[in-house]
Amino acid sequence: MIKKMVKTVLKSITIIDILEAINKKYGDAIALRIGTKDGSFRQISYIELGRRTADVSAFLMRLGVEKGDRIAILSESRPEWAIAFFGVVSCGGITVPMDIKLSDAEIEFILNDSGAKYIFVSQKLLEAILRIKPKLSFIKNVVCLDEVNQEGVLLLKDLKVGEKEITNRDIQVVDTALIIYTSGTTGVAKGVEITYKNLFFEVMSLNDYINFSSDDNFLSILPLNHMLELTGGLIAPLYAGACVTYCESLKPPVLMRLMQETKATTMICVPLVLKMFHSGIMKKIDSSDPRKRKIFYRMLAFSKFLLNFNVHIGRAMFTELHNQFGGCLKCFVSGGAPLDPHVEEDFHALGFNVLQGYGLTETSPVITVNTFSERKYTSVGIPLREVEVKILKANKNDREGEILVHGPNVMRGYYKNKEKTDEVLKDGWFYTGDIGELMPNRKLKLIDRRKDFFKLTQSEYIAPSFLESVYLE
Repeated sequence: MIKKMVKTVLKSITIIDILEAINKKYGDAIALRIGTKDGSFRQISYIELGRRTADVSAFLMRLGVEKGDRIAILSESRPEWAIAFFGVVSCGGITVPMDIKLSDAEIEFILNDSGAKYIFVSQKLLEAILRIKPKLSFIKNVVCLDEVNQEGVLLLKDLKVGEKEITNRDIQVVDTALIIYTSGTTGVAKGVEITYKNLFFEVMSLNDYINFSSDDNFLSILPLNHMLELTGGLIAPLYAGACVTYCESLKPPVLMRLMQETKATTMICVPLVLKMFHSGIMKKIDSSDPRKRKIFYRMLAFSKFLLNFNVHIGRAMFTELHNQFGGCLKCFVSGGAPLDPHVEEDFHALGFNVLQGYGLTETSPVITVNTFSERKYTSVGIPLREVEVKILKANKNDREGEILVHGPNVMRGYYKNKEKTDEVLKDGWFYTGDIGELMPNRKLKLIDRRKDFFKLTQSEYIAPSFLESVYLE
């Protein structure tokens, strides 16, 4: 049923359909919010998100934005980022999300390469854009997401039009929705073209695997210029009617306070965040009373033992710990780098669900993911439905080789770079550059990046993960 529905969606639904559907269905429910200095939340409802999106879209069209024009966003994750994004795609523009940690030279390169005519920027990064703007004559307007008094800068709050104005253009699933620049390990940044078909497939697949609902409260901590956060932490939750809360700090005390206040159910994170949580838990236990420490580790060992028989009692055994995380956490979704198996196992024994996955920007991004029912600590999960994964082995007897991917999640190509596109896209298969092994039941084990291997004088190859393990010891 799900498989058939996904195929139907990929053929027919547009971003406008999604926006209109969630607007009508969830109405006054809170869509997006962010904490303020006084401890309260600044929030917007689904109705307001729809209205402000329409205002931005219509205003951009009035400014002369044509279908296919590139429009950049340089900002921290916040509700205004989402408003700008949905406004851009509604008017047929192509969004170019940028990392706030980029240098002036990197920002200039991306704007120049993409030919972005308009830029949405937060107040913190406005100065950088104004320094660069005189070098880029094709930039027509700068829109600030905050209230500033700067000549020649439009304000997001002022992008309002009449009710009768047209607020969207016809969008096709084969159209490019995003150009996300990534350098990976190959040097010069390349613009990855992501289509609406890519986006919709990921949104529907993630909703299928993680079971998002209108009762969910997401805590968003990763930058929205990352595909995983954009698809799994913004569009997919909104499609399900969930509430997304933005966090401006990665400090564990701040994260845990917000999880308690918002009763967070889901959080997409990188392994470093989980390692910070894990270290905090263990340090607190190790500094506790010897008797309590002994009891804790015995309970943890017993819970691990029962996991071998698929018996999960961690949540009941460690209720107090779960309450510190808000008491409602359904799962952590981990991606972006390999997760320490010991950290993952400890979290599962403590009763927390950690769904580790694997993907790249070029695959929109998720390729494989562990599910609630099927998890293996040494694996990054099974391929999404409709996605094929195969291993290109150097020799027949090898167990591992380069990971190749084929499916509706694979990018259109690198923007204005046919040479690099042809290097990684061959006969519809994307060559990831990663080394992996397909285990029983289609589970993928990630080994390392092929391009990162070191070749020794005796022609032996050493993976970076081996060196990392030595340093960690």
